[in-house]
Amino acid sequence: MYALIQDDDLKSRKWSEEIQGIELHTMTGSTNLIPIHIITQILKRKIKPEAVILRYLNDANSFLKTIIRLITNIITLLITKLFGIKLIWICHNVDKESKEYYSYIVNVRRKLVSKFSYKILVTDKYLVKHASRILNVNQSKIDYITFGRPNLNRYITTKDDLHQRITNFIKNNNEDNTIIGYSIGNPNLKVIQPFYTNELIKKADENGIKLKIILGGPIGDFIKKQDFNTYSDLLSNPSVLFLDGKINLNELYISKYIDFYWRIYDDYSVPFTIYNAAYLNKPTLTMDKGFLKEMVSSYGLGEVLDSNMSNLENAINELNKDRTKEYKEFIDTHNWSFGARKLYNIITN
Repeated sequence: MYALIQDDDLKSRKWSEEIQGIELHTMTGSTNLIPIHIITQILKRKIKPEAVILRYLNDANSFLKTIIRLITNIITLLITKLFGIKLIWICHNVDKESKEYYSYIVNVRRKLVSKFSYKILVTDKYLVKHASRILNVNQSKIDYITFGRPNLNRYITTKDDLHQRITNFIKNNNEDNTIIGYSIGNPNLKVIQPFYTNELIKKADENGIKLKIILGGPIGDFIKKQDFNTYSDLLSNPSVLFLDGKINLNELYISKYIDFYWRIYDDYSVPFTIYNAAYLNKPTLTMDKGFLKEMVSSYGLGEVLDSNMSNLENAINELNKDRTKEYKEFIDTHNWSFGARKLYNIITN
């Protein structure tokens, strides 16, 4: 028995490694190749897959490519219907895709995949009710899986200039009670903590709290395009280390020097960063926006700031709380093995 899953990324590979009783074959390359992957595997193996698992339904930045993606989805649905193959959709982004240029067409694609799916899987149990409401689907059709231990790049050397810049920033001109926040990631409209970083530092200072933020990733041009003043203020803020560009850090090493992860998503999805923080026993500081606030509160993984940051002092103080029990409970129930078992049960039942 085998099933096909979209994308050959860390998540697909980890589920494939952990699943037992069935082969989970990753489909590499463009999503437009999915129908070809299905037909190729049927001809090669002389047997149909038990399931085809779709994941992201991101848009393309040209109208023609967007139409091609729509056609590809329709062909995929027809093939699975014709051959009696279960269609499963791992809906990573419940309310909207990470990349949407032609929203109407993206919504058509999402509705088609939702309608024809045997099961829709979200990436946390607390997302199930939101998915039922947002996708207008009966809750019985929705289930959830989880991610697991992240790749913390523990084998990357820490003796390079980048790691030295970070440790120098942390150690230089610091008072004993200086708190260090960490925020590294890729640019995306739903990832909005860069736009609240200056305000966070300012509010902290007004409350007598010394706070520094390590902010990085290939995000400079993105922030500049969205809000040039924010970009300029981040560059000139002595309490921000702005590392613009693709970054490979030994996160296990860096975790020794930081106090919290700083992350705000304004959509209904699960940032993989929440796993990094939990597995490294670090709290997450977020704001009263999107699903992340519910996840942080429900699992006790950190603190949630009010929309006007009026509770900042209390939230910062609470970051010191011992959360060993909460992190362990989260890790025990959120791992690749759990996700793989859930996939196996849904595929084979």
